[in-house]
Amino acid sequence: MIPSRAALLLLAALVSSCTSAPPAPAPELASATTYAGEIPCADCQAQRLTLTLFRDFTYRLRRTYVGADKGKDAQAYELGRWARTQDGGQRLALRSGPGNPTQFRFVDASTLRLLDRDGREFSSRLNHDLARQSQVDRLEGPLRLRGMLMIQADAAVFNECLSGRRIAVLPEGEYRALERAYLSTRGAPGEFLAAIFSGRFVERPPEPDLPLREQLVVEKFERVLPGATCAPQAAGRAELLDTYWRPVEIDGAPVRIQLGTREPHLVFAKEGSRVRGYAGCNTLTGSYNLNGEALYFGLLAATRRACIGDGDALEAAFFKALHATASQRITGESLELRDADGKTRMRLEARYLR
Repeated sequence: MIPSRAALLLLAALVSSCTSAPPAPAPELASATTYAGEIPCADCQAQRLTLTLFRDFTYRLRRTYVGADKGKDAQAYELGRWARTQDGGQRLALRSGPGNPTQFRFVDASTLRLLDRDGREFSSRLNHDLARQSQVDRLEGPLRLRGMLMIQADAAVFNECLSGRRIAVLPEGEYRALERAYLSTRGAPGEFLAAIFSGRFVERPPEPDLPLREQLVVEKFERVLPGATCAPQAAGRAELLDTYWRPVEIDGAPVRIQLGTREPHLVFAKEGSRVRGYAGCNTLTGSYNLNGEALYFGLLAATRRACIGDGDALEAAFFKALHATASQRITGESLELRDADGKTRMRLEARYLR
């Protein structure tokens, strides 16, 4: 029996509706989150990936090459910055240095799929998925680190090059060797010098009765590098202007967007020092004044559309943060808007305009 034309059209419509279904919403990452899985390996039995994404848009990745070293496992660590891409946040880009990013796609709320170097699905039927883990693996190391070090009054801070993260260094391990080399090389107190060492991340309270904070322990000191900077290693850094900035945190609270609603954003235009965007209920337009890191917004005009649901509270917090802004700082793909006291009022991530 030959199917009728109507039946064929109905079948085509059903197939089309299945293949064009909208992708699952990318999960919100309100806290550190770990994904893990085994993917193919050309020179070993398998490659086990453990990826932890942190709230400050840094990541750590451990690659375990199963049986690669005379039948034993070999490990390599990587760290850098992560950001969602423009396509609704369905893709994740990991940047570690100036090369092309490693890309993943959110299959669902529990699964990340590794993509090829061009950002496409692998044609192979072999597994490329990482599953979300119930426990966070902070991937403490040890890792070989390079960054800018400053020691003053027995307190040391380290700005790691690949992630842009600033972290305190504890006076343990080979810290004294690091300190001696720094003090004998610096030109003036408070100067930052490039340094290389093997370090381990640990969680300790900075003072008794204070919450845990991640800090660094120097396990093996290598050297300081007078005159060097992070430039050769630095990960990609977003530009403030002509970039689509999506807020992910306002006054310490994560920004959660309901499925099917328009997301807040800001775009700073190069020409005319104009800013435009969407605050949660209404579009906005206005001016800005930028001088180095100093940033102030001029008069901001908005439409008068009524808010629905939680949009009213989100929009109020959004405008409050903008009016308080006195400076900005970009680290990798993350933008911080800070008030006159240096407090971060809004944190945004970059999605590039096409």
